[in-house]
Amino acid sequence: MQLQHLRTFVRVVDLGGVTRAAEQLALTQPAVTKQLAALERDLGAPLIWRQRRRLRLTPAGELLYAYARRILNLADQAEQAVRTLQQEGHGEVRLGAVATVGLTVLPRILAHFSGRHPAVRVRVVMGEIHENLERLLRGDLELAVLTMPVAHPRVASVPLFRDPVRLVAAPQTAAKLPRPLSLTDLASLDHISYQTPSRFRAYVDGMLEQHGVLPRVLMEFNSHEAVKSIVALGLGVAWMPESVVADDVAQGRLEVLEVRGMAEMVRVTSLAVPTDGHRTPPLAALLDTFRELFGLAWSDFPAWARPSGEPRGDHTDAGTARA
Repeated sequence: MQLQHLRTFVRVVDLGGVTRAAEQLALTQPAVTKQLAALERDLGAPLIWRQRRRLRLTPAGELLYAYARRILNLADQAEQAVRTLQQEGHGEVRLGAVATVGLTVLPRILAHFSGRHPAVRVRVVMGEIHENLERLLRGDLELAVLTMPVAHPRVASVPLFRDPVRLVAAPQTAAKLPRPLSLTDLASLDHISYQTPSRFRAYVDGMLEQHGVLPRVLMEFNSHEAVKSIVALGLGVAWMPESVVADDVAQGRLEVLEVRGMAEMVRVTSLAVPTDGHRTPPLAALLDTFRELFGLAWSDFPAWARPSGEPRGDHTDAGTARA
């Protein structure tokens, strides 16, 4: 198989047709078709079914596409690694993050990193936890900051910090409520919630259910910022990560409500690191930034991520102990 044939195949699949792929690759349509045919001949299996004007992958095509994405990403990383050896302090790192982290925690991390490595570009991709995990496994990302640890044989979860979930209300709402709230009080309040399905909503609802509380949901939104804005207007209460509401509480826009008999809710924001990555200078610099800002030890990371001279035994996930 030729690398160019794999690039052409992936581009055809991503764009949904030969014509668009040919335009982007600056090739003729017959040239693209010829490369696809050569790839099928090399592998001895059809890769694409052509149905009228639509293309559909065969089972062999589905399998090859998954591997091809990884192969091409590795090839790009290899080229970048070789180039950056000659240009210390330059290059690019691809970082994934969930929206909550992207709005609250990531700016501080990136500001610190860019101050020390101004010539390194950090390309940030936002998405849900499962989307970031899929991109990480495909090699589209090198790291991802997630709002929970993940258990996967090809991913190590490095815990960054505990993020308690707080019940918050507008000051005018809090002034009318008993302090602390009882579980019965809690069940009688209007709740502003995150939309289902979401891992955060499932986590909160599950914890409330364990305490016999079925929240009376008045409104649902698809972002923490929208939930926070509605609560600040005095229209209900909401369970929200402390990292999202800390500034609002400090400035008096929201108040934290205690609930008697309610177990603590807490999430552990973690750095997802592939177990089979490669330590390029830009990536090493970003890993060191995370280590420094969150007080991590190199032993928390997979062996490949550690600098030379650090112990390179088997990685053990410190997330369980630290969480």
